[in-house]
Amino acid sequence: MKKQTKWFIIPCAALGLTLGSALVSFAATGWAEENGEWVYYQKDGSKATDVFAKSGNNWFYLDSDGTMAKSQLIEKDDNYYYVNSAGAMVTSEWREVENEDAGGDEPDTYWYYLQSNGKAVKKSGSSNNVKFVTLPNASGQGRYTFDEEGRMLFGWIDESGEMLTDDDAWKSGMYYCGENGDGRVATGWKYITAENDEDTEREGDGYWFYFATNGKKTKDNDNKKINGRKYRFDENGAAHFEWYNNPGTASGSNAVNKFYSSEEQCWMSTGWFKAIPNEDIDPEGHDDGDEQWYYADSSGDLAMAEIKKINGQSYGFDQYGKMLHGLYKIEFEENGKTIRTAEEIESFDDLPDEDEDGVFVYYFADSPKEGAMKTGTVTIELDGDKYAYSFQKSGSKKGAGIDGIDSDSIYIKGRRIEAEEGTKYQPFTYKDETYLISTAGKLMKNKKNIKDSDDTYYKTDSKGIIVDSGSEKLD
Repeated sequence: MKKQTKWFIIPCAALGLTLGSALVSFAATGWAEENGEWVYYQKDGSKATDVFAKSGNNWFYLDSDGTMAKSQLIEKDDNYYYVNSAGAMVTSEWREVENEDAGGDEPDTYWYYLQSNGKAVKKSGSSNNVKFVTLPNASGQGRYTFDEEGRMLFGWIDESGEMLTDDDAWKSGMYYCGENGDGRVATGWKYITAENDEDTEREGDGYWFYFATNGKKTKDNDNKKINGRKYRFDENGAAHFEWYNNPGTASGSNAVNKFYSSEEQCWMSTGWFKAIPNEDIDPEGHDDGDEQWYYADSSGDLAMAEIKKINGQSYGFDQYGKMLHGLYKIEFEENGKTIRTAEEIESFDDLPDEDEDGVFVYYFADSPKEGAMKTGTVTIELDGDKYAYSFQKSGSKKGAGIDGIDSDSIYIKGRRIEAEEGTKYQPFTYKDETYLISTAGKLMKNKKNIKDSDDTYYKTDSKGIIVDSGSEKLD
């Protein structure tokens, strides 16, 4: 959506009349020039007053003094006319007329449309509803509405056809007819200035509104589809942008949390999108100010507190909907699928202990896609050191770090246990048994008199459990 450029009514060229060519003077009756003013004598010899008189193809108005009126609005028999500088009645033309009551909420001028019979288009006095008429303008034609005095209305108009001028007009107004000099009823998208002290988050000075083909604004609609995209409009008709949390739900993982794109777009985001976390749902994430990846289905509902397969890759999402990226220790609800907590492992000290039941480690990396869950063997760096990890390739906990003895190695929450560099071999106690492991993380099974870098000899059984050790060779 782009803000629309304003345009203004351009009236047709005025009739090029001169007093000499437009009026024909007669001796006894008809037109006569007196003291530089034109008057009209009737058959009885009296001056015509408060009436239109014709000369050639044009009508002229004689005022209460009998003098021909010029460049002014004429009210007669509950109708309004306009005579130009030559005094001729204007027809089939727009005219801008000075407003004698200008000031306050009143504009300096009003626009009128004079029909082919010279009468200004006006609202019927008996009508309590707004009525629009199609009229020509500089760009072709448009639909306009007028008051009982023939004045074109502009700005916000309510359903009864009244023009609203207060700061909250955008809330109660149903139609929008541009600025004075425009007047066309808006249809489709329009960005309109609107004062709202309750909304301090917006960057602009207004909101996007959407008007139907009949000019009515869309409001109280949380699923309006326009050109293939969905939008939400509040009770005042303003298109919602950025985060929306249903006020009828609690905050956190149970909240109805949708995102409606930027202030310039407002459409409901689906698929992948990036945004700063919702202040109401995830205040800590919001305060960090960093954009995060989110994923929403075709209904705009976020993937939250789950590991979800998307286009062939699995991704993790915390209880607020943020995509997980990096190494995480995760706790699940009793159903084994819903993520209760997801805490990023940023250093070695964050690693879970062996006896932390119900805690699983997952790795969401950068390949083949950012945030894609890894399986199999992976090398991960923590505090500048590299560690070998192995993650399950299948099963209900696919992607979880292997926990236990697998392929002649001990894994704790996915991390392979290895002897310290330079030791060759090192004892490691796991589940009340002490094993001998190499610097490559392999269990030393059925070994006798295998010696570490400190010249300590070891003897192990078929499982790699140390059965004897000492500084001398073993029997």
